[in-house]
Amino acid sequence: MPPVLLPGSSLLSRYDFTDGIDRDASSFVLVTLQNPNQSRDRRGPAAPDSNRANAPHRGPGPSRGPGPGPNQGPGRDRDRDRDRDRDRAPALARPLAPAPAPAPKVPAVPRELGWLPDCVYTGDKFESGLAFFVDAAGRITRFSRAPADLEMAKRLPGQAALPGLVNTHSHSWHRIFRGRFDLKAHADREALGNWRELHDKVLARLSDEDVYDAAREAFMEMLLAGITTVGECHFLHHQPDGTPLPEAGGIAHAVLRAAHDVGIRIALLNGATLRAGFGHPVGSASPRILSASVEAFTRSTDLLFAHVEKNFPGDDVWVGVAPHSLGAVPIDALKAISAYAHAKRCRVHLQLGETAAEHASCVAEYGRSPAALLAEHALLDKRFTAIHGAQLSDDDIRTLGSARVTVCACPASELAGGEGAFPTAKFLAAGVVVALGTDGQHQTNLLDDVRLLEFQLRSDRKRPGAFATEMAAPLFQAATVTGARSLGAPGGALEVGRPADFFTVNLFDPSIVGTSPEGLLGAVVFASNPRAIREVWVGARQRVSGWRHPLQSTVVGRFTDLQKKLWSS
Repeated sequence: MPPVLLPGSSLLSRYDFTDGIDRDASSFVLVTLQNPNQSRDRRGPAAPDSNRANAPHRGPGPSRGPGPGPNQGPGRDRDRDRDRDRDRAPALARPLAPAPAPAPKVPAVPRELGWLPDCVYTGDKFESGLAFFVDAAGRITRFSRAPADLEMAKRLPGQAALPGLVNTHSHSWHRIFRGRFDLKAHADREALGNWRELHDKVLARLSDEDVYDAAREAFMEMLLAGITTVGECHFLHHQPDGTPLPEAGGIAHAVLRAAHDVGIRIALLNGATLRAGFGHPVGSASPRILSASVEAFTRSTDLLFAHVEKNFPGDDVWVGVAPHSLGAVPIDALKAISAYAHAKRCRVHLQLGETAAEHASCVAEYGRSPAALLAEHALLDKRFTAIHGAQLSDDDIRTLGSARVTVCACPASELAGGEGAFPTAKFLAAGVVVALGTDGQHQTNLLDDVRLLEFQLRSDRKRPGAFATEMAAPLFQAATVTGARSLGAPGGALEVGRPADFFTVNLFDPSIVGTSPEGLLGAVVFASNPRAIREVWVGARQRVSGWRHPLQSTVVGRFTDLQKKLWSS
């Protein structure tokens, strides 16, 4: 009789009867129903039992077989057995046959992990009927349309898969400031100018665990928005009064732990601040973020490299450098830091053209505009990324384009800071490669930053000479491939050899339902609701399911307590 599955029980583990059973479905116990008369000992046949062989036949009764037939009966049986036993030589007692030794366990060959969404974005279009598979390290090994592979892959019905987004520039702990100015009706330019004062007051109260809780909240929000990699600029190096931390790099370690705990890939860009701004002496910066010298900064960065190598041996965590700005790092110090980064083969990120005052201050101190100064000292190369750039002159934009560097736009942050919109059309026309970042966490939906750039381009198209083309693909590339290149990240695209960093969208979400395959990318990039995101995977490990993170309740609860502590007074 075939096996019977009884719902509601745990799955038997001694024997593997589960082939073909959906392990994600309700659990079952496997029971084999057998006729008792056909039951067999799994150990093999037992030795004959003399007592049972010589037992007298029983009379009629339920399930006992027929009674004695003609010429049969208890007396005749006893006489026959006595005569047979008299002629037989005495036999030695035969022990029961021992059970055979169990067969050696052969480790089950794991089924190759793969996915089959309704369609997958392969770099220039969505393709259907295409599965993709990964190796044990979570890197994509192949794409396939073979029927056997399609049958083996994990089905993602009603979903489209896209490469995970890359957030090129982030200050995760700034999540605690969200809405602190925006909700005030009297928030004028003077109030916004007090940002630095508010920043420093809160900064003086933050502990390592506070930074951990804020970073974990921000990183979790990023995952929920489809971001699988973040470039985190880290500037908190000391205690509030400037004294050393109990553990060197302890706050940086807390940020890395936050990223690891929620499952996002991170480039930790170690920040350098040597002075308060243009015209100020070295050592004048806020004590908590101050790097006393280039040597002190490189020593701290060396310790971070060692910490990452020891505790994060995979490709989920790596280190770069982030000299804050030309105002915070004098040009000679910047040259030394750049040389250090070149020797370490790591990326350099520098905030450039963030405010309108920067250009005039740079010219006053160095006699050169910001980009011209960097070009003069040969600091612009493929490992260099300029952050912001909203206030750069046309000449500086052309200089960056000629050097083929990356510029990271942070549209929501720049507009919230009142510094104006990122001049997207000018940068694209100059051949500048653009990436995207959330910066101060005014919001963590990178697709919203894409939309802000696109809205700006729509406005620019009214003027002659404006950049005009189909923008869904290049702007999505800014949020994926370009960001990965800027950070030196392994992801950014669904390609063989890259990690399986991807998110899926629900094709029946009201925000994008009914879209044609040709228009799907534009619908996702420019119109999708964040709740359209169903799953997020990082290195073939699922981080979000049904638009929910497994640690969501804990993370939100801890962050709520942190906000109450910081703002109650």
